[in-house]
Amino acid sequence: MRSSSASLNGFITQNSEVVKESEKMCELAADHFEIFFREPDNIYRPHPYTDAPEIEWENYNEEIPPVTIEEILEVVHSRKKKKSCDAHGLSNFMLSSLPVHYWSLLLQIFNLSLSSTIVPNQWKDTRVLLLAKKESICDVTATRPISLLDVFLKVDEKLFLTRFNDLLKRRGILPDTQSGFRPGFRLQTRLLLFLEQVSSLMANSSPVATVFVDFKAAFDQLWFDGCIGKLKKMGIPRAYLRWINTWLRGRRAYIEIGGAKSRWFNISRGGPQGSIFSPTLFICYHSDMGDFLPSCLSYFFADDLAAVLAGSIGMKFTAQCLDLERKLKLFFEQLEIYAILSVQPINFSKTEAIWSARAIGGPKFELTCGEKKIPWVGLPLLI
Repeated sequence: MRSSSASLNGFITQNSEVVKESEKMCELAADHFEIFFREPDNIYRPHPYTDAPEIEWENYNEEIPPVTIEEILEVVHSRKKKKSCDAHGLSNFMLSSLPVHYWSLLLQIFNLSLSSTIVPNQWKDTRVLLLAKKESICDVTATRPISLLDVFLKVDEKLFLTRFNDLLKRRGILPDTQSGFRPGFRLQTRLLLFLEQVSSLMANSSPVATVFVDFKAAFDQLWFDGCIGKLKKMGIPRAYLRWINTWLRGRRAYIEIGGAKSRWFNISRGGPQGSIFSPTLFICYHSDMGDFLPSCLSYFFADDLAAVLAGSIGMKFTAQCLDLERKLKLFFEQLEIYAILSVQPINFSKTEAIWSARAIGGPKFELTCGEKKIPWVGLPLLI
């Protein structure tokens, strides 16, 4: 298996020492990511996602439809024939080269996975390569992990995703304000609607504030119990819930650098990186975010949020600015509550706000979320 960590030449430790030996680098990385992917312990109890009374929907006993061998072959042959290997030394290229008669056995395995909500433990093993974000010698936190998932799991995920997307469409679970990671909802269309909304508010002479919220390591923060609990409340059938729960749990990975491998470590939070299903599960988990933010117009671009707020019409401009300041304060309080409830921390270093108004001048107030200051961008500094 070829190593793909050429851009990473060493780690800087907490003692400012430089470690370049591949074996030591692997263990340092494993120590870091083992803690990073540890199950969250900052959960408030009782929690509405996990401790509220369960609702049994009319489709609770709906089964996952079986697959056909033609569908499996279509999935396999539509994938890129990459030669990068997973934790067990298999690649998409190898899988696509299997003789056709082998797929009758794999058909039974994939159908058993969907009907019995079973995912083999070996399919959850992940080979992780590290790339440096900037400098080739850096802190382990300044690396970007590249996960190489099991080739059979990728096929299983695609088969399940097709059925899960059909379920989401039938039940109308995802809001129309969500674009990215879903077919039929182009990000460009959502962006045009967003710009049109801002222009419309400005045409009424209202000051407009647009807050761009970035969530820290979004996919990697997914809370398993909260995700399953929230999906239950959305009316996802029991069989789908069991498959997702099995797919999420019991995962493990190792780090590979320069041909050296670390020990195995468990992954107890976050969706699998590189998975075709992780983005869809992520937007499902956060599909109710707009309900927690009634004071704004919410636009969701993949895993980012753009919130538009405006001063009320029919007032003098000064009064509109005061009204907008009040709305922004309420918005950040609501956003903070949601972030805590969903165990999805905000990346304050990349969260910004833009002021738009027909009147000359910028805002006369500062923005804060909790104790963190949110900067206005594209404006002179306020004094």
